[in-house]
Amino acid sequence: MSAVAENIETEVKPGDVLAGKYRVEKVLGAGGMGVVVQATHVVLNDRVALKFLLPAVAQHENTAARFLREAQAAVRIKSPHVARVIDVGTMDSGSPYMVMEYLEGKDLCAIVEAEGPLDIGLATLYTLQVCEALAAAHSAGVVHRDIKPANIFLTRGGDGSPIAKVLDFGISKVTSDMGVSSLTQTQVSMGSPLYMSPEQMRSARDVDARADIWSLGIVLYEMLTGTLPFVADSMPQLCALVLENTAPPMRIVRPDLPEQLEPIVARCLEKDPAKRYQSVGELAMDLGPFAGDIGVSSAARVVRILEGGGRPRTVSHMEPPRPSMMSLDGRPSDAHATSTAFGATGVQDKPKERRAPLYIAIAAVTVGLIATVWGFTRGGDNPTPAPAAQPPTPAAEAPKPAATEEAKAEADKPEPADSPAPSASAAEAASAAPAASAEAAAAAKEPSDAEKRAWANRRVPAKQPAKPAAKPTGSKTDVFDERL
Repeated sequence: MSAVAENIETEVKPGDVLAGKYRVEKVLGAGGMGVVVQATHVVLNDRVALKFLLPAVAQHENTAARFLREAQAAVRIKSPHVARVIDVGTMDSGSPYMVMEYLEGKDLCAIVEAEGPLDIGLATLYTLQVCEALAAAHSAGVVHRDIKPANIFLTRGGDGSPIAKVLDFGISKVTSDMGVSSLTQTQVSMGSPLYMSPEQMRSARDVDARADIWSLGIVLYEMLTGTLPFVADSMPQLCALVLENTAPPMRIVRPDLPEQLEPIVARCLEKDPAKRYQSVGELAMDLGPFAGDIGVSSAARVVRILEGGGRPRTVSHMEPPRPSMMSLDGRPSDAHATSTAFGATGVQDKPKERRAPLYIAIAAVTVGLIATVWGFTRGGDNPTPAPAAQPPTPAAEAPKPAATEEAKAEADKPEPADSPAPSASAAEAASAAPAASAEAAAAAKEPSDAEKRAWANRRVPAKQPAKPAAKPTGSKTDVFDERL
């Protein structure tokens, strides 16, 4: 145990209550600038990790202000792969403190030192989870600046699945100005420079998210090979290697690595930031397939986090594929066209148009049912009238009896002499024609005497006796009488 840690344990003892509500259980780590302890909330009985600056360091106004400002920035980062910040404040001694969730497990540095190179799928999965954490941080305007295995903590989820959580967001900005790597780092000479990007070595203040991509590339290189790409005996030599030399190919150390993985790591370690991956989303999309279906899903989350600005986003189970889901070759996938089509008339943009056809169909069925019921009701009161009787056709008329000899003789008799003479003029004949036809029609309706005699002489069939009406059903005697 170092002298600094011994002095810290003397000042902070198990049982001490910090900030009036956190009871110290044990000291987890100590460095030249601060201390991390395991504590328990005295009211909630919740185990936490509490980090605070040493009183001597807290006297520097700029350092204390930066600690609080970066801690407040870390609170804004919402990700399951970031150590959750629960509380921030200042103790009675004036030392700022930050309370984080307590994690059980080991950091990546201890895992690589103990086990050597990791499985390809597991290494890429851890890298993708770190990309999710960095996407949330970058969207919130925070650049970590100190991505290294010691700041990546490996734990287990509720289902036992491996989870990587990133620690110390923003703290490196506080410590880098004072020449140290971390609040709890005991070896401050060669810690973080092994993972620093070239531009961060030139100016730690003039860096952006691409500096974290360089550092993550170094971490992935170490997880896959068990070694670092740039190693030197002094800080000047290390800077010269990083600024001038190219990282050795990973397949020299580990030949079983896929050839497609080599250019991905090499692009992370480009000297020029413009040639590097421009976002962790681009890196995640290339790495996703190496971790299987879980990796592809993780890469998609990274892209969505970047597009959503790091804010939590609620997704409906009916939502169409997002246009951000790019294919592995960088071109929009089929999901892009599907999403665009759904975005124009889809269920998410215009829900009212989706419900209109349903309302119209319900109204039509209702009107039809009302009309049917009304028709049946009205049909009972006003029965449908029978069709009008048509005049009988000539074929349907009853046959007239044949004229007898007497009728013929009567018809052949000459007209009497006193009958009016026919009109000489054609006009009088034309006017008399309708009258004659009317008299003929009347005569046709009224049978002549000869026709009446002819009808009388015809043989009429005997009249059938009428069938007696059925007697109402009564006693057995009535039925017997009816049969008799």
